[in-house]
Amino acid sequence: MGRTLAVGAVVFGGVTLLGVLLGLLWWLIAPRPEATVTSQGLAYYPLSQTWFAVDGYYSIMMLVAGLVVGYTCYLLQQRISHRHRLDLRLATLLGLAAGTVAGSFTAWGVGAGLDFHAAERALALAAPGDVVPAGLTLRAHSALLLWSFSAVLQYGLFEALMLRQSDKAREAEKTAEEAAAPQEGRPSAA
Repeated sequence: MGRTLAVGAVVFGGVTLLGVLLGLLWWLIAPRPEATVTSQGLAYYPLSQTWFAVDGYYSIMMLVAGLVVGYTCYLLQQRISHRHRLDLRLATLLGLAAGTVAGSFTAWGVGAGLDFHAAERALALAAPGDVVPAGLTLRAHSALLLWSFSAVLQYGLFEALMLRQSDKAREAEKTAEEAAAPQEGRPSAA
């Protein structure tokens, strides 16, 4: 039980830490929307394609990360399970699901947090009518679940494939045993 919990905790922690790297990557590659400074010193954010692009970059990154992490976690779980003769599937899956949710929030916080002070400083220094870059923000909050969705889906697909292969192997073994059984019971023609 202790090893199973440890594996789940390691998966959770590793995937959550991966969120820091994904947040940094999002901050580096995502375009910055622009805001117009009003006469009261507030920012007016006109709806533009850039706002959709920011959400799109985050969403695509989370989907790809989910596929890679789901596949990697499944393969590592299989290898460790065979080596130590433990069933780690559920612990890995739960650690993966919780870690990807936590990692999504971490990536969002890192990406938005790195831009926050620069955007606030640009807004404070701007005159009315100036156009300044706005900080990163995620408007489509449903994108926070994409990493978890794709990782769990990938993990589940590999588990289903492995179960199907083991079922086919058992059926072939059973068929071979049934074919051999009647021949053993026949009297020899000598």
